[in-house]
Amino acid sequence: MNTETKIRATLAARASTVAVLMTIVAVDARPQSVQPRLMPDAESGRSTVVADVSDSKALGYVGNRKFLIDAQGMAYCAVRTRGPQGYPTVCLLRSVERWPDTDRFDSVWLEDRPGCEVSTAPQRHPTIAATGDGNVHIVWYGGTGLEPAHQIRYARFTTAGDLRLAEEIEPFSVAGFEQVYAGPLTGDELWQEHPCIAAGSDGLIYLAWEARDPSRLNKLGAPQPGISWAVRAADGSWSVSGPVGTPPYAQVDGRFPSQSRPTLVAGASGEMHIVCYGSVGGTQQILHGVLRDRAFSGWSVVSPSPGDQRQVSAACDPSGRLHVAWREGITGVGAAPASVAIEYASIDPLGKVAGPLRISPVGENASTPSITADGGAVSIAWVAWAPGAVNSEGKRDNGFPSDNSLVEGKLEICSRTSGSASFGAVVPLDAGPASYPTWASRSIADGSPEALLWTRAKPGNKHQLRLGRVTPR
Repeated sequence: MNTETKIRATLAARASTVAVLMTIVAVDARPQSVQPRLMPDAESGRSTVVADVSDSKALGYVGNRKFLIDAQGMAYCAVRTRGPQGYPTVCLLRSVERWPDTDRFDSVWLEDRPGCEVSTAPQRHPTIAATGDGNVHIVWYGGTGLEPAHQIRYARFTTAGDLRLAEEIEPFSVAGFEQVYAGPLTGDELWQEHPCIAAGSDGLIYLAWEARDPSRLNKLGAPQPGISWAVRAADGSWSVSGPVGTPPYAQVDGRFPSQSRPTLVAGASGEMHIVCYGSVGGTQQILHGVLRDRAFSGWSVVSPSPGDQRQVSAACDPSGRLHVAWREGITGVGAAPASVAIEYASIDPLGKVAGPLRISPVGENASTPSITADGGAVSIAWVAWAPGAVNSEGKRDNGFPSDNSLVEGKLEICSRTSGSASFGAVVPLDAGPASYPTWASRSIADGSPEALLWTRAKPGNKHQLRLGRVTPR
């Protein structure tokens, strides 16, 4: 038996004996006799502790939605957390009852399947969608102990009866990783990253991701990222499949040489919006494009600015207007702290942009916004901190402008109801340390309060997922 065969046999034996367990915890979340217009600080008790997780990035990063409420009112969330095997992996949570009459969640995990090994290397941040046919779809990125290149991976869970993993595959793989990364590997080399999925009105699952290949290298020899996209049909076939040499980039050219971290939003007329950030003249800017009938419109800059724009979230209302929130900032000079704010703009169905508008208060820094929109209101949640503050990783201003550093602080929200010309007052929800708020995407607007999920750090290096009810005003 050669060395590689021995390694595979050892890993397979270890995976077969590992029982993955997640502790699901709950506190009293029964409906109150009077529904608050906005939930106060989460420590007051009017929030649910959904799960214990291994770190504050269980819901990171923004943009790729990982929390939804289906047409039956059941809440689903995909989180990344460490399992007993020592590596972060992906768990799907489902509420035991309809939202908001729920205080308990079931869980089911990814598992090793032929062609999709998940127990021997970290599995990265997931994204989630539902098509109304009794299935929940999850896409994430990861590799194996022997093949560390991050590739896009897909799983389908059936929701009838007990939540169950029904399919788990690597639908396509982008070749050339070994050509780019020839030296000793650390496990953090970038390849196929940060997917986002959304269900289209045509019954298809749309996927966008941050792709790389060996033909597009920057001056330092590192692969340049660009947004690629693919489609999964109801019969399980993919528009991209098998070994891929060059990913199907949406648009990469002299004006838009690189793009990162896309989010997908289904439009009101069958179109699919792609929003991301990308280099424009050497500055990271928020970009927007539209997929319609499987053709891409090309990129446009939402709000041209000299500031560094990243961490974008987007949502579409029933009228077809796209609402976009992002963090924008200027790096401090010398000993001065950075200035980082949450900005908002909207785009009408004809492509006309309204905004930008600063949302977070002057005098504090803010990042990682999440936005939701329906016929009644637009709501934005984010994490804020005092300028110059140092996070638990020892990084000033949460590592700005880096988008990989942990972002932690106090959780805040503001909303604008339909018919109002401005956003209301900023309301604190959790004094923190809180991280990565994410709104639930909703299959139907039934008048229920909005559901907001976030991560809360606790003493003793413990972390929790918290779920709160929010009624915009």
